[in-house]
Amino acid sequence: MRSTLASVSFAALVLALSPASAQAPWSVAGELADADRQDESRRRYDEHGIRLEAGGRYRIAVDSEAFDAVARLYRAGEAQPVAENDDSAGLNPRLTYAPAQGGDYVLRVVAFSEAGRGAYTARLEALPPLPPGAAVPWSMSGVLEDRDGGGDAGADGRRYDEFPLRLEAGRRYRLFVESEAFDPVASLLAPGGGDEVARNDDSGGTLNSRIAFSPPETGDFVLRVSAFGADARGAYRAGAELMPPLPPPVSSPGTSVTVNGSWSLWQGMLADSDPDTGGRRFDDYLIRVEAGQRRSISLEGNGFDALVQVLRPAARESDSPDIVDENDDAGAGLNAFLVFAPEEAGDYIVRVTSVGDGVGAYRLWISQ
Repeated sequence: MRSTLASVSFAALVLALSPASAQAPWSVAGELADADRQDESRRRYDEHGIRLEAGGRYRIAVDSEAFDAVARLYRAGEAQPVAENDDSAGLNPRLTYAPAQGGDYVLRVVAFSEAGRGAYTARLEALPPLPPGAAVPWSMSGVLEDRDGGGDAGADGRRYDEFPLRLEAGRRYRLFVESEAFDPVASLLAPGGGDEVARNDDSGGTLNSRIAFSPPETGDFVLRVSAFGADARGAYRAGAELMPPLPPPVSSPGTSVTVNGSWSLWQGMLADSDPDTGGRRFDDYLIRVEAGQRRSISLEGNGFDALVQVLRPAARESDSPDIVDENDDAGAGLNAFLVFAPEEAGDYIVRVTSVGDGVGAYRLWISQ
């Protein structure tokens, strides 16, 4: 039978049905059953009201041996989650959250699949505050040991160390973790040690990790050093350094540079110090394109096989941007050329990179 509440907005439903809020430490034993409510994907869920204080740090854990659980955290009365997690400790979710706003929140325990049913436990605990973030450039030597963070807080029991770093909005940073003892994994967490905003395992053809990141806002981000293997232990070195800004345009947008129309021209250099993906160095440029507008993009590489990509910025910081178009050799020789005409207006990233691990000078032309 169709519910008579179908016309009620999700936000109103959450607010109306949220139970009284509990404070940390808190735990509950529950069960997903046929009689429970369903989300838009027909997956059963329970909701639990919790109260969080602004500036605090909290860890939320959900465990079940009966189904693959997903944890979603909402501000009471809001339709979009402020944090969510599926698998961190095996198939069990873990959330670390540092609210900027205190008040009532709703923890939703939902099954990953429509058939998910069974018993679960959920708990909330307060974490100690992190020390102030270290200034960049920064480096240190450490050791992963049995006594380090892990257990149900680390994915599959992996041990980890965490280091707060002060990162400034709009600046470009490179963070790295190197080890000869184990395969290191670098994760960058949002201020307060919340959601993961960037992650890297193997970079530059090695097992070492490297992250390139430009924060949208200033804050004390957290670099988490862990290992690919749950039993890995040993010495490592971690660090963070500033990267130079992207090269400025040689010509102002709209300046007529060629007989074919108005172009912007960037001259840059792919270098070993640039960020990489799969071992390929890259520079990124953000452009605004209107729906149906045709933008010609030409990339000329000096000494390397040029590859140009157009990416859509990720909706969430923890996601990778989607490649919507790319070209390798449509230009003269090994140069790249494409015409981009999106169906949706928005900001797009033009990525200058190479086929393989090539580096060298380049010229990027984008029509206006």
